[in-house]
Amino acid sequence: MSSVEDKCPPGIASWSRLPESALANRPFVEKAVFRYPEGEAEDMAGPQYRNPFPTVDLIIEAVTPDGKPGIVLINRKNPPFGWALPGGFVDYGETLEDAARREAREETSLEVELIRQFHSYSDPARDPRKHTISTVFIGRASGTPKARDDAKEARVFGRATIPDALAFDHRRILDDYFATLKEDPMDETKDNPPEKEESGDLKEVCRVFGPAEAEVVKNFLESQGVSCLIRGQVPRFIYPVAVDGMAEFKVLVAERDFELARELLKELPEPADAEK
Repeated sequence: MSSVEDKCPPGIASWSRLPESALANRPFVEKAVFRYPEGEAEDMAGPQYRNPFPTVDLIIEAVTPDGKPGIVLINRKNPPFGWALPGGFVDYGETLEDAARREAREETSLEVELIRQFHSYSDPARDPRKHTISTVFIGRASGTPKARDDAKEARVFGRATIPDALAFDHRRILDDYFATLKEDPMDETKDNPPEKEESGDLKEVCRVFGPAEAEVVKNFLESQGVSCLIRGQVPRFIYPVAVDGMAEFKVLVAERDFELARELLKELPEPADAEK
């Protein structure tokens, strides 16, 4: 049987010690084996540890053929079979971001603009082949996906048509993703009506970032006799970009108090400068 040495990018990997039994599943071998630059493995001193493999997965926001918001999925050519998010193993010397863009290009032919990191998933059972740690990115792309590399099919799914059973832990990843949306852009049962408050006589007077700031505004307005309701949510913005980890809070007042509250907020003292 021929060696896989010629299949490796020059100066990136050496497969000379790869057992012949591994060649039976060559497509996975080229993805799954940790790669050292030429000669580096021989020079490394000390004990070698068995560590999880770093991977990336992508939630690619795109548009379905009928013009609705959707998510790109691939139908995997190799086991574990099934529909999945695009993604794969991080190459030696590659950043997570570069790996995510490369995997998207290789499996869907799309040039993806990364919006932000979403979460990391590290359950040892998430990949039946080995222990992997996946960093998930949210990205967006235009155009029609075309399957390549490990994918035998690539398609944009609306939320209602995403298969229930997905490979790996990708159903959990998408459930987590949909749970964080400020509004559900995948909801095909509505035509994006304007957001309504739970009570018809409530009106948003301002927004702040952080619970402390929201409490300051609330205490100030209530000290002036204006009752408030604070509504918090996890941000998910493309424009403008919100800082990861900060929560957005709306301050709501009765519609009859809206003009008064707006005037009172003009008198709200600025936060004191931090001590230098």
